[in-house]
Amino acid sequence: MDIIEETDCTIKKTCEVLQLNPDRYYRWRSWFNANGIKGLENNKSKPGSCPHSLLAEERQKIIEYALDNPDTRHRKLAYEMQNKDIVYVSPSSVYRVLKENDLIPSQEYHQEESADGKIEVQEPNQMWHIDITYIPVANDHAYLISVLDGYSRCIIHSKLSLTMTTEDIKEVMSRALFKADLFEVPEDERPTLISDNGTQLVSNGFQEFLSGLDIEHIRTAVRHPESNGKIEVFHKTIKHENVYIKEKYQSFYEARDDIEEFIETYNHTRLHQGIEFVTPHQKYTGKAEEIIENRKESHQDAIERRKRLNRSEKSRAA
Repeated sequence: MDIIEETDCTIKKTCEVLQLNPDRYYRWRSWFNANGIKGLENNKSKPGSCPHSLLAEERQKIIEYALDNPDTRHRKLAYEMQNKDIVYVSPSSVYRVLKENDLIPSQEYHQEESADGKIEVQEPNQMWHIDITYIPVANDHAYLISVLDGYSRCIIHSKLSLTMTTEDIKEVMSRALFKADLFEVPEDERPTLISDNGTQLVSNGFQEFLSGLDIEHIRTAVRHPESNGKIEVFHKTIKHENVYIKEKYQSFYEARDDIEEFIETYNHTRLHQGIEFVTPHQKYTGKAEEIIENRKESHQDAIERRKRLNRSEKSRAA
């Protein structure tokens, strides 16, 4: 209020600059004039004073789970706890509890959704993404080639290779189609493939391979990689959450086994922000909708229980 009242501009103009509704300012001023600074102090929420206040047991469970998972951010913590039937609270509530207890993780290396792609799909195996990324290995070079389903973010198939030739790309794509059981489906049910303009991906050999399978190939525009962002986010994730936090792999086989283990966790265990915090495998197999609906129902039940207990506590105190 001081900013608004001390400026030389009109209240309307100042509120406009501050992106504040003038009506809200006038309500604040009216309330403050009636209650003064003591009113502000008395208006601070106290534990249990609001029916929606978290219960002490809920706060304790959040803290305990956060301490057991110190590198997990608040949003993922919230949905992991819901999935494990530990406590049903919103991500914002988890954040507040962590903030109050100095438990906000400092690792903020990337925003997972910033390059998540602009092409929307409605079902599995409608749009696939393929890409290659370098993996550091002691005294050698290794390349991870992955195929990702754009609807579910599930890794259909991946391969760590010592080379990144057209034949390597064809092999990975063939294995992905075999795993997804798409070799025998009608042509119009096969996925469209998105890639960048890497040499191997635009080669005549790979184009002939896709043409023989009646698979449409969309290439990203130069300097506009967003449409292949989903798989780029995955490769960034596997490097930051797995590869870079360890010492350099001492052999190709160590790297291969470790990456295969991470991808298994990524597909079946790790909750993905881009698909409402279910796993890619749950989304790919059509189980996500039921999980999300059950989670919402359990969260609402927890809210009603919290309100009942808080009101009961307030009645006893009165």
